[in-house]
Amino acid sequence: MSGFSLNTSSLTRGLERMQNKSDAAIRAFAETGGLKMQSYAQQNAKWTDRSGAARQRFKSGVERRESGYWIRLSYGVDYGIWLELAHEKKYAILPDTIRAVGQEEIMPAFERFIERL
Repeated sequence: MSGFSLNTSSLTRGLERMQNKSDAAIRAFAETGGLKMQSYAQQNAKWTDRSGAARQRFKSGVERRESGYWIRLSYGVDYGIWLELAHEKKYAILPDTIRAVGQEEIMPAFERFIERL
């Protein structure tokens, strides 16, 4: 009787490498998207600068969570919340940034990106 032997260790290593590479590629994609959001917010903020600090200190970041990657965009000044919420949200830029860059650019590009992986 002839025996059959299957060694899956090289397959397992290959799958792990593929997962690591795809994870790194997705992180890089998210970081690039975050920088696009940061740039959009800086260029399209609706308020009149006094010191320029709020505009200059927008900061994007990427966080790995169990459900995937999260792109964060935040003010680097403590009064940023007031720029978003005061005056009936007249000067809010974050919702516009999420829509214009996140929904209309990043997500469609990410769908194409995933199709190519």
